[in-house]
Amino acid sequence: MGAGKLTGAVFVAMTVLGSAAMADTCDKPAEQTAFQVRALQTDLMVAALTCQAKSDYNAFATKFQNVLVKNGKELKQHFLDTHGKGGVSKLNAYVTALANKASAKSIEARDGFCDDARRTFVSVLAMEPVDLEKFSVDRETTETASASCKGKVQVARKSN
Repeated sequence: MGAGKLTGAVFVAMTVLGSAAMADTCDKPAEQTAFQVRALQTDLMVAALTCQAKSDYNAFATKFQNVLVKNGKELKQHFLDTHGKGGVSKLNAYVTALANKASAKSIEARDGFCDDARRTFVSVLAMEPVDLEKFSVDRETTETASASCKGKVQVARKSN
């Protein structure tokens, strides 16, 4: 399979609305932050598998465990508040969509994706846990988190 092609593959993609649109749809800044932290976590998880960076991801997950858990709870509560009983399945679909989007990015431009991931690992592993949320919100590549703070994930199927 050539780089940039997903021959016969089907992947889930999210609609990108941008951070400004997300800010208009979230009730609380903590929800916005939770979306951004999850996007960062997912990008780094995909990088761990794609870029042979498992030890970096493990160090990240250990160092920032409390921040990740806190934001994971915020994100889960947002989906429960937004979708009721279906919130957990909507959250799972959202997380899957994030992972698929990150995976597609890694396939389209593996070297660039891995270079970016290595720089991100260096940055986050050098910071204190209290700085992860601000880093997540401020980072340039937050488009994966901007689908919709309302938790509405649009699924697009693409096959080449």
